Amino acid sequence: MSRDARPAGRPTDSASAAVRVGDWIVRRGWLAWGAVVLAVSVVPVAWVFGLTPRSTWSWSAAAGHFFEFALLAVLVALSRARAVPGSGGLRTGAAVAVTYGLVIELVQAPIPYRSADWRDFVTDVCGAATGLAVLWYWRRRRARRLPESVDARERERGGSGGRGDALADETIEGGSR
Repeated sequence: MSRDARPAGRPTDSASAAVRVGDWIVRRGWLAWGAVVLAVSVVPVAWVFGLTPRSTWSWSAAAGHFFEFALLAVLVALSRARAVPGSGGLRTGAAVAVTYGLVIELVQAPIPYRSADWRDFVTDVCGAATGLAVLWYWRRRRARRLPESVDARERERGGSGGRGDALADETIEGGSR
């Protein structure tokens, strides 16, 4: 079969590859990101870039913690929702991110060039909570828009779309509302 004679509805090779990559990120991306977070938490990152490590807490480090754990929590939640249909994955994302943040602080405690700091853990928790709140809000907005767009497409095709046709039927049968 030539490329041009592809059956309708079948994705192209590049589209299929993009779907596979997207699926891998959703299902397993949190594992890769967790490994990155662990490496950054154990390796003296400042030394890697030729900087002198700070012994005090800094806003730039806090921003790093915040975004690392926001992304980790969201990736875990998306993975859980994909693996268990009907599950939002938000609780799992929160539990994994908070537990991982605590474990990393405990791992850092005995390392001479690292320190365990309660502020880092609080920042991890805040990042995870914010990331999951944004995911929850995005899903909620998307769910509200989805039925409207499906309804509009059905009306355009002349099909029986949900609420719009019910209102039209009531108007015809029993007068206006």
